[in-house]
Amino acid sequence: MKLNLRYLILFCFLLFLSGCQNSGPVTEKELDNFINSKNLEHVSIQKLNSKEYYIFSSPDIYVYRSSSEYSKSSGMIRDKIVIGGLEKGSIGLIINNAQVLRYAKTYTVMIDGKIREYEYTGEKYLIIKDYRIWNPTAQLKITFLNDRNEEIFATEY
Repeated sequence: MKLNLRYLILFCFLLFLSGCQNSGPVTEKELDNFINSKNLEHVSIQKLNSKEYYIFSSPDIYVYRSSSEYSKSSGMIRDKIVIGGLEKGSIGLIINNAQVLRYAKTYTVMIDGKIREYEYTGEKYLIIKDYRIWNPTAQLKITFLNDRNEEIFATEY
C-alpha cells in the first residue's frame, strides 16, 4: 500500500509538471500547418514576440499563439487600410492605400488625448505596438503624416 501511494504521488507530481510546462516558441512548421488548415492566401506573417504572431490575409487578421489558441478578426476597412487583430498592447494594419505607402513618413497613435509618434518606412503589413492599447475597449486614433507633417490618412478605432 505504501509503495502504491508513492507511485500515485509521483504520478500526480509528473502530471502537474507536464501541465505547467511552457509550450515554447512558435515554429515555422506550426505556422505553415495553420495557414494550410485555414486555406489562407496572400499571407504575411509578422512576429509580435516569441509566442505570438500576426497572420495577415486580407480582410482577416489573425493573432496566432497555437493551433488551438488564436483569434481572428475581420478587419475594419477604411480608405484601403484594414485595421484589426486588436490585442492588449497591439493592433494590426494591412495598408493598401497608395498615398500612405508612398508618402507617409510617420504615424501617430492618440489614446486618452496623449499622442505618440512612430517612424513609418512604407510597410504594407504593420503591427502598432503600444502598451496603452487595450482590448476590448480600445479607443484610439491613428494618423499617417508625410515629411511635411501633413495628414495623409486618419481614422478612429
